[in-house]
Amino acid sequence: MDFFARQEQTRRTSRVLVGAFLASFLVCALATTFAISLALRYANPGYLYVGPGGWFQWAAANLFPLGWITAVTLAIMVAASLFRAASLAGGGGDVARMMHATQVTGGGADPLQQRLVNVVEEMALAAGVAVPEIFVLEHEAGINAFAAGTNHSNAAICVTRGALERLDRAELQGVIAHEFSHILNGDMRLNQQLIGLSFGILALSLVGRAILRGTRFARPNRKDGSALAIAVLIGIALVIIGWLGVFFSRLIKAGVSRQREALADASAVQFTREPQGLAGALKKVAAYGARILYAETEEVAHMLFEHGPGAFAGWFATHPPLIERIRALDPTFDPRDLPKPQPLPGPGAAVAAERAIEAARAEGGFDAMARTAAAVGAALATMPSADDPVRERAGQIATPEVGGALRGAVPEEIQQAARATDSSLVLVAALAVAPDAPTRDRQLGLIENQLGHARALDCRRLYESVNRVDRRYRLAIVALALPALKRRPAEQIRYILDLVGRIAALESEPRLFDYVLLHVLAAYLRAQPAAAPVLAPRTTLTALRGAVRTLLATVAAFGNADAAGARDAYSAGLAAIGWPDAGDAPAFDSPATRDLAKLDEALAALAGLRPSDKLTVLRGALAAIRADGKVELDEQELFRAIAATLDCPLPPGFAL
Repeated sequence: MDFFARQEQTRRTSRVLVGAFLASFLVCALATTFAISLALRYANPGYLYVGPGGWFQWAAANLFPLGWITAVTLAIMVAASLFRAASLAGGGGDVARMMHATQVTGGGADPLQQRLVNVVEEMALAAGVAVPEIFVLEHEAGINAFAAGTNHSNAAICVTRGALERLDRAELQGVIAHEFSHILNGDMRLNQQLIGLSFGILALSLVGRAILRGTRFARPNRKDGSALAIAVLIGIALVIIGWLGVFFSRLIKAGVSRQREALADASAVQFTREPQGLAGALKKVAAYGARILYAETEEVAHMLFEHGPGAFAGWFATHPPLIERIRALDPTFDPRDLPKPQPLPGPGAAVAAERAIEAARAEGGFDAMARTAAAVGAALATMPSADDPVRERAGQIATPEVGGALRGAVPEEIQQAARATDSSLVLVAALAVAPDAPTRDRQLGLIENQLGHARALDCRRLYESVNRVDRRYRLAIVALALPALKRRPAEQIRYILDLVGRIAALESEPRLFDYVLLHVLAAYLRAQPAAAPVLAPRTTLTALRGAVRTLLATVAAFGNADAAGARDAYSAGLAAIGWPDAGDAPAFDSPATRDLAKLDEALAALAGLRPSDKLTVLRGALAAIRADGKVELDEQELFRAIAATLDCPLPPGFAL
């Protein structure tokens, strides 16, 4: 199933899921109302009017107070869900920190952590997405992992210490590919919705516990004895109803999760082209276990790589049976062949493996750039035919070797700068510096004024290093720097975007790469460029059509030096999305068609489109780029910036 179809399916599943939980909320609220009214009626009839007749007559006589009880209960549950969702709104890193995981950035003394960072970076570069934040559950010996976040721009991947120590590189790569499939399949947003909604039901039980704890310290007397009895009854009822609600929420989560986990296993094999790595990891899970001991997993069970069986395993299992997962990858597998528990291999094995891989990359008579170009070309040659390239390649991952080659093409000095919180800012500024000397001097002067003399010197040094890297890999450098940039507070991220914009504004002849850099940063840091207007969430159909035409016109204008060629490219874009050419093309000999502020407005209007409509827009943009039979690097980067703004990941070398 292609990326856009997966996104549409996830949206439909999300709507059904929310509907199921809202029904559960209502049932729990009505059950709570019944329990409270029962306690009030029989513990102290004076609390509510009691007249002749049965329950229906009594409920009709007390409809107003019963309605208030239901409304307050629903309000508590909804507020708890919103609170939990808001507490995780910062992305996957918030979920990992909730589980007391430790963030790792690479470059430290732990070779196992460095191997993890290398594998995640390579997978992200091969997918054309930002490198996720990386976390480790240091005290967990079980083999487990999860991906969290609301989209691929704020994703985080977390693994246990047991996974680092027990898995070899190929097996770890299989696990990370499994988690990346959750990122690209749109599962993470669904998973975080599950956390928020299930917490709303759990809140009833928490309220009940709080009431019971409060009654332990009360000293009843004749006056308030009945009130205390009512409080105890209500507390017990809320605990029971809350846990019954959790029972049904687990059923809902398990049903959704099993389907997504099976898809993630299949996608991981598709990404790595090697089923044995993931199969080996699952076999070691069967041998050593996946249990997490020192963090609460109730809310995140559906997100884990493997949760393990429990009571009523068939109903509540969040994953398909482990043996079935292994046999799907290795049909010859016999459970009697599971590996016997062995002593830990020690970090030296990881160091040796990483050194062997780096040495293999260095072999041959080609430099890093040539090796990368060859790897990317080989990967794209194995992809589906390009009859519909956007649909076929979006959300896919080139082979991990491509990601490794891309990372290998970036000098170690730049990699280290990208991973550090302070130097990542300077690196991004260096990417924005222009090549011509007069402009460069003005820009470095601004950087010195803003960041100080020492950072300006670092920026000049990094600029020189970046200039020695092939221009095709500049966006790979940005991807490596994103996790460090995300660790900064929101106001500092806004400052970074503002600084990049001010550096670019000093150029006498604006570079298209400056626009691409700013918008890729904005898309993945989830902040809008200062120049982008704030539009209403809902945009009229006429405005959307105008936005599409503006986008196609801008792409055509930047891809063609002459007006006639731009006009033909614009017509090709319209034809690709199935719109007639009404003869209303803009005047391509006017500078207005290269107004990037208008492109900002168009992208802001189109960001809320359905996935299938985004696919149509991207088809049109690609057709406009390819109309003249050649694709320049600036056009590739512009297309990648447009796709990133529309939340559509593309693998490297997409438009070659």
